[in-house]
Amino acid sequence: MRIDIVVYDGVDEMDALGPLEVFRRAERLGAEFRTELVTREPQQHVTGSYGLRFLPDATYSPGADLLIVPGGGWAARTEAGAWGEVERGDWLPLLTDAATRAVTAGVCTGSMLLAHAGVIGARRANTHHAAQDDLRATGATVVTDRVVDDGDVLTAGGVSSGVDLALWIVERFADREFADRIATHMEYDRVRPADTSGAGS
Repeated sequence: MRIDIVVYDGVDEMDALGPLEVFRRAERLGAEFRTELVTREPQQHVTGSYGLRFLPDATYSPGADLLIVPGGGWAARTEAGAWGEVERGDWLPLLTDAATRAVTAGVCTGSMLLAHAGVIGARRANTHHAAQDDLRATGATVVTDRVVDDGDVLTAGGVSSGVDLALWIVERFADREFADRIATHMEYDRVRPADTSGAGS
């Protein structure tokens, strides 16, 4: 299973690296995942919203089974971050296209990128509490569950919720015992989705 995590300047470090750690731990424990941090264009390094510089693994190309879209800096309304990415619009057609063939997941205000790409529409979704009105304004049905599984679109509200989202993805595509094992390795008390009815759709 190929998992791509979108990264861009101003991305929230925990939004991106929390899920990365979960998936890489799953790989070490035997899961057939291949997880990469991807940029839209070739980029030597990415600078996160708190100044951490890290190296992307690859440039985005279609073909991932799962695309994770982190947020970052939405409320600041600056050029770097999720708001700036929506304003520029360069990622949006790529996300729209990816959603036709892959499961997509928004972490925190990464949900805003998916919403503006037309991926969420009127579906159930969540984002950071400070951006919920903005998400609602796109037509989404905003719910406050920490992790929302609406079939081929998943979202998570709040920064650290990316870890819960990733653990839920491991459970959904592997099994619950395996996801719990990873959480135990991380000494993390996970929160599963309140409604898992969309998981099979």
